[in-house]
Amino acid sequence: MAPGAPVHDTHGVELPPRYEIRVITPDLADWISALSCFSHFYESPIWSAIYEGCQASQAIQAYHACKPFYQMPEMAAKNGLSFCIWDKEFVFKRPESAAKGGACYWDDFDLNDPNLELNGRQKLLDALDFPLVGFGLSFDKFLPGDQKGWDAAHRGLPLIRPMGKYFEAHDPRPKESWEPTAAGQVIERVGTGTREGYHGQGLMKGLAKYIMLEMKSRGYRGIQINCGAPQVHRVWSNAPKPFRSSTVGTFPTWIYETEENGKKVKPYEKSKLGNLYLVWIELLD
Repeated sequence: MAPGAPVHDTHGVELPPRYEIRVITPDLADWISALSCFSHFYESPIWSAIYEGCQASQAIQAYHACKPFYQMPEMAAKNGLSFCIWDKEFVFKRPESAAKGGACYWDDFDLNDPNLELNGRQKLLDALDFPLVGFGLSFDKFLPGDQKGWDAAHRGLPLIRPMGKYFEAHDPRPKESWEPTAAGQVIERVGTGTREGYHGQGLMKGLAKYIMLEMKSRGYRGIQINCGAPQVHRVWSNAPKPFRSSTVGTFPTWIYETEENGKKVKPYEKSKLGNLYLVWIELLD
């Protein structure tokens, strides 16, 4: 049986016929972790520049470090609130992958391999031998899960935490205007990505619209998302009517400073983007 669970009601969202939207299920946890790390270190205009030259090793380290995060019941693989794009015509590289409906081989990489970075992007991509080609990860803002899982993710992706703290400190909204008081009210997005070779087909936009409509159908009143790529910000800051989007925060990657060992440093100054945005989507009737 193929992994994932196809959705039966797409709320009118149409993708090219070779693709379908699926709910992310627990058997996809490692796939999501690996593809998310690949997107983070190789495709993000922020992180790909910051970690240039050591992306393969950083991606593999983050993949292992983040496993506890993706295994939490409240997170993407198990909460029923996260979705992916499936390529029904995906061509597998290995017959054993095809026999299982897909496989991830990132556990086979040796971080001590001196040649890991040599053609690292292609090696890591080829080891993602599965038909999951896009994803939108979410959790219920009122149910963040065990802090230990978050600590594991922050160890694997240490530059994420300062961004979140910055947005919290500079959020202009009164907390009572948006923060949830119970489960089932607010969705927090924690990852968006499209596999290399699948861009330009409207997959991210289609999945974003589906997530908005699906969360509204489940009774949620809002979605919050950090947008680290211009195309993601463009889609989520222009929600389809009757929904309403607002960019409520801007993280200045080039000029942000922090202190390390008594010295001022700019950890994000190599980013290809000058800003990262926090967007709030009201799921109005």
